[in-house]
Amino acid sequence: MSNPALKKAHYWCLISLLPLTSMAEGIIDIKPYISGGVNYDNNIFRFSSPAQAKSVLGSSDASDVMKRLELGVSVNLRLSRQLITLSSSLSENKFDRFDYLDNRGKSNSLRWDWRLGSNFYGELSASENESIAGFNETRSAVKNLRTIGRQSASINWNFKPDWTIYASQEHVKLDNESAGSRVLNREDEITEGGVRFLSPLNTQLRLAYRIADATFPNRSGPVKLFFGDESSQKEAIVTAAWMPGAKTRISTRLSHVNLKRNISSDRDFSGFSQRFGLDYQATDKVNFNLAAYQVVSPVDDVVSTYVKSKGVDISPTWNITSKVALSGNLAYSENSYLGSAGISTNSEERQDESIQAGLTLLYTPTQKSLVQLQYQGEKRTSNIVNGDYEFNNINFLVRYSF
Repeated sequence: MSNPALKKAHYWCLISLLPLTSMAEGIIDIKPYISGGVNYDNNIFRFSSPAQAKSVLGSSDASDVMKRLELGVSVNLRLSRQLITLSSSLSENKFDRFDYLDNRGKSNSLRWDWRLGSNFYGELSASENESIAGFNETRSAVKNLRTIGRQSASINWNFKPDWTIYASQEHVKLDNESAGSRVLNREDEITEGGVRFLSPLNTQLRLAYRIADATFPNRSGPVKLFFGDESSQKEAIVTAAWMPGAKTRISTRLSHVNLKRNISSDRDFSGFSQRFGLDYQATDKVNFNLAAYQVVSPVDDVVSTYVKSKGVDISPTWNITSKVALSGNLAYSENSYLGSAGISTNSEERQDESIQAGLTLLYTPTQKSLVQLQYQGEKRTSNIVNGDYEFNNINFLVRYSF
């Protein structure tokens, strides 16, 4: 992040400490917050075995504890029917054992939700986030700070009470700091347009066409030869949602995906993506979310660029009291990394299977505070060397909004 952007983040964090009465009530709303947490992970680098950890670290123990302190602020400015939102945060992340991973995270965003008359509205936004990259794909004990910048614009026209025509444009730029990860740098231009229908009974329908063009400026040598330095993904999309009963909501997303690279068509992809969801409210306090999917999506940490995933997951939630909630997640997925056979030693596409489980206990003693205890775990198997891993992660978080 540039120095001016960092100074702006410091400025907004400081201004958040000013008395709220100094601002005109009802026009500017300033919401500062502070949060702290402790995170334990028994396999932080996602090594496949203790032997691999020892060969890299000199010790078979790849666990660590990370402590995090974050200060942030959100400023909402309402001018008639216009809403401008500025958000900024800084975080300090300290590791007990692998202290070379210590880092400072930064996040800044500016958004304008605009409205013209009763039927035209949209959004203009820009954001930049810097944080340490994960190790799920790289499995390398190297610190890599990743910066993601986004700029987007959208427009909507309600030409009928239940019908809306919309268009959106988004630019995404991903930069990696470490030299070994710069080959993964990318820029995406995403354009989407379509029509939406929403009935008074909350039945929804959307027809859309989406184009995502990606460039990879740092690719060279064999990686550029096998995967090229440009790709284009085009999707014709249909989404629908309806409520057959007061406690049940069914949703679906179907699309035809056409993925092309600027090299041999042997590594292109054409096929269908689909996702089905079911939300069911069993009681006033218990609800379930079920999902099944087969999708093609970009992935940031491997050179094959795109992954075809299919799987199922279930996420129940139990609101024990008005202040205590317990939620869980259980998921199974199969992932095929498109084009990875081009640089594989056995000329096979990379195939992974993953089982994930999670449990979250949330306590909100007041409207401005929360306490969260979370567990996450995953077991992955793969047909590539050292592609397997298991990890268990426990996170404790406290947050207070002023």
